[in-house]
Amino acid sequence: MRTTLDLPDDILRRAKIEAVERGSTLRQLVIDALQREMAGTERPRKRLMRPPIKLAADAPLRQLSPEAVKRIDAEDLERAEAGKARALHR
Repeated sequence: MRTTLDLPDDILRRAKIEAVERGSTLRQLVIDALQREMAGTERPRKRLMRPPIKLAADAPLRQLSPEAVKRIDAEDLERAEAGKARALHR
């Protein structure tokens, strides 16, 4: 079915660029966007092709499971927040 949309110039320009970068068409970009919006689902996250940081092969962090890394991050956050709270009460 054909329809006409009146879109702001900057949004249409960005959509065309996005379609080209994806190797798609504007039509398909709009279809995909509408399907995602109506389904209420989030846009799928892109899988990292390489680690965000480089670690030495023998780095201790490489031996930890993802869950252990998350616990470390949570503990660091708790310590930082506790330090901020102590600083505010001084």
